[in-house]
Amino acid sequence: MISRNLKRIALASVCAVGLTLRADTQKVNSKNVEQRVNSLVDKMTLDEKLNMIHGGGFSINGVKRLGIPSINMSDASMGLRVTPWPHDKGLEPSTAFPSSIMLTATWNPERAYDTAKAISEEFKARNMHVLLGPGVNIYRYPLCGRNYEYMGEDPYLASKMVVPYIKGATDTGVMTVVKHFVANNSDTKRKNSNSVVSERALREIYFPAFKAAVVEAKVPAVMNAYNLLNGEYCGEDSWLLKKVLRGEWGFDGMVISDWDSIWNSDRAANSGLDIEMPGAGQTQIMSAPVMKQLLKDGKVTMDEINSKVKHLIRPCIQFGFYDKTFKDPSLNKREEHAKVALETAREGIVLLENKDNFLPLEDFTNKKIVVLGPTAKKTPTTGGGSGGVTPENPVSIYEGIHKQYPQAELLETFDKQKIEDADAVIVCVGLNESLKLKDYSKQNKKSSIAEEQAGFNRKDLPIEGEGRNRTTYSLPEHHNKLILDCAAINPNIVVMVTAGGGVDMTQWINKVKSVLWLFYPGANGCTAAGEIVSGKVNPSGKLPISIEKKIEDNPAYVNGEIGWGAKLTKKCGKRSYADVNYKEGIFVGYRYYDKNNVEPLFCFGHGLSYTTFTYGKPKVTKNGDKVQVTFTVKNTGTRYGAEIAQLYVRDVQSSVPRPLKELKGFKKVFLKPGETKEVSLTLDKHAFSFWNPKTKSWTLEPGTFELLIGSSSRDIRQRVSVEL
Repeated sequence: MISRNLKRIALASVCAVGLTLRADTQKVNSKNVEQRVNSLVDKMTLDEKLNMIHGGGFSINGVKRLGIPSINMSDASMGLRVTPWPHDKGLEPSTAFPSSIMLTATWNPERAYDTAKAISEEFKARNMHVLLGPGVNIYRYPLCGRNYEYMGEDPYLASKMVVPYIKGATDTGVMTVVKHFVANNSDTKRKNSNSVVSERALREIYFPAFKAAVVEAKVPAVMNAYNLLNGEYCGEDSWLLKKVLRGEWGFDGMVISDWDSIWNSDRAANSGLDIEMPGAGQTQIMSAPVMKQLLKDGKVTMDEINSKVKHLIRPCIQFGFYDKTFKDPSLNKREEHAKVALETAREGIVLLENKDNFLPLEDFTNKKIVVLGPTAKKTPTTGGGSGGVTPENPVSIYEGIHKQYPQAELLETFDKQKIEDADAVIVCVGLNESLKLKDYSKQNKKSSIAEEQAGFNRKDLPIEGEGRNRTTYSLPEHHNKLILDCAAINPNIVVMVTAGGGVDMTQWINKVKSVLWLFYPGANGCTAAGEIVSGKVNPSGKLPISIEKKIEDNPAYVNGEIGWGAKLTKKCGKRSYADVNYKEGIFVGYRYYDKNNVEPLFCFGHGLSYTTFTYGKPKVTKNGDKVQVTFTVKNTGTRYGAEIAQLYVRDVQSSVPRPLKELKGFKKVFLKPGETKEVSLTLDKHAFSFWNPKTKSWTLEPGTFELLIGSSSRDIRQRVSVEL
């Protein structure tokens, strides 16, 4: 425990020093940066400028004669995706880290910083300047194929995790690209989908993580979303990119199009977008011939083109890409990076259910353990699409269990006798199955084949991934049947789920002892799963999402999602689209379930531990516009563990509808048995404010606010009121 605390203090010191150095460097360089930017732009020919704002596949084209090198990009959410062009030529293996949603489930900003630093070191080792991530789109709809790449349903939590992530990369010298700006919350027909969102919902729910990335973390690049926002494609929306992003938030970096995400040349050229990707002969919306014609016709100005080039080269100068050797093979520290990934998995796995304290399986050295299921032998490390990584040395759930229990047996066929005789049965299920249990895939062929369930013919497409939503909230039918059949034979069932979004567990949740949620754990996350099952590690992850009992409870489902058969009846320039109405407004996730008195299966912020915690009475101190809340957390159990103390704010009386509670503070506290620590959280005036649709500004109405402190959004332990 002492060594771990020392490590945390050291990490905090390193982070503080790194941030200071980065800030000092930018301050010193800023005097000369603009002069240099202007000088380079003045020396460039029109063709060189137009070549730069039209992408080079996975690079920003350079200008050799001026000493401007090409800048290399690569996808990244779970690690370095070494991406050849085109995509289907195969990927080199790299360290596969836990998915972004699992990283967020740690509720630990230090883990975000360390993860980004490690990923960025692999980028630098392979001469990749730009990390095309992180993604911070809100988890609005559980069937969205890319939920695993994002940071959950709450804008405050996402903001607090994305800032250290960006800083971890920046301090390593790697540029990040926060994405997908904005309201890209569904992937089916994403290029024909118009997110119809009120400005209040944008400001309170969908903007905050992006704003934090820009204002607090100084992210150097932003990527637009595929979808339209209120009738304008995000890459062609000057209100979004010029007024909000650049005007209000002061962003002076580059805006990158998502690959093949702009359609109308004149709109894209004037929106504030700086570079069309991938370009390279693949897309021609902002190609040189097109831009020259727009110049000739007076539909774009030379100032607009110069502005784009300046936005592209300014962060490259700030990061030193033009002045020093970037590639550093010594940073390819795979063993060290694997340890970082493992620690994140240890903190991110969520123990959802644990009846009779069945886990951990202690004193099981000589007992019978069987492991089976579609994801037991080849556990999926990732969802599909650009967030995926080819894992190096992946560990399966079975291997993770076997490390702790050498006697554990893998069942590749359903063996009733062995299941009945076992002291513990670990059933492994999930969305992106890699191995189908023979007896069950035969019984229901269609639901056991991922591509058929997703509506695709290609056999390499997983159920959950980029470019499409899942078509059902259920696990594949043979997964559910396997759990039920095992539970009918043996009551001691532990279910392990690999998935990026919630699934229907109602038909079997009351028939099993324990449920561990692994999200997508990366290459060696299943080692952590084995450690948690054995008790070597005490689980401390908590859900960054709500898991509904049924899809019909979800507000996005209630309001209607764009589906395969949606009629594209509206037009934006050359493109047809259909509306997706965000009628729930600000009431997303737990905000909606609280308001409508809907009981989720597992609530936002939920996660069990092998120990217990109590909360002391809070004290409130006001200091100007800030409110400080102080309370204690005590480990009242017998094991070392971590509790995530959560602080929610409720406006007792308001002139506009407001959530019953909103997360506005949290702290992960590591405690020895019997140990007590003081937690102090500070709330600024924004924590009590709402976006006023009438005045189009943030408003704090005087009155009584209730501060709710607890272990989850539905497990409130202490309450205190404050007058503002």
